[in-house]
Amino acid sequence: MKSVVTGDAILKKVREKSFERGRSYYESGMVESVVHRGNRLFAEVMGSECDPYYVNVTFQEGDFSALCSCPYDWEGYCKHIVAVLLTWVHDRGLVVVRAPIEDLLLKLDADKLRALILHMIESEPQLSEILDGFFQHADVSI
Repeated sequence: MKSVVTGDAILKKVREKSFERGRSYYESGMVESVVHRGNRLFAEVMGSECDPYYVNVTFQEGDFSALCSCPYDWEGYCKHIVAVLLTWVHDRGLVVVRAPIEDLLLKLDADKLRALILHMIESEPQLSEILDGFFQHADVSI
């Protein structure tokens, strides 16, 4: 896949300070893992806290968008997103390629999907709130 991410494309979506700090994070090896699944990147980036921040980048039609679990709320993307994107641009050898989640889920029947969801909620109880929200907005009667 031809990358839509370049240094210039990143600069257009961030503040200069965020870019510089993100480059410093990238150069310091703060990007712990990057997994490429279909049109998405999932990554963990160490920050000023003990736990990593989670970054999700989606590529679509010649562009990209990104989210980070950090509390950054200024203009443009945060330094963690910049660090992940710079890893994608300059260090593809650090990127692990795995099957898209959608492809994996297609292989599961209804019983296995239920088992997977229950296992995920046991591991991450806050996911039950996401499930509740899904059923509140989905056209599914329960």
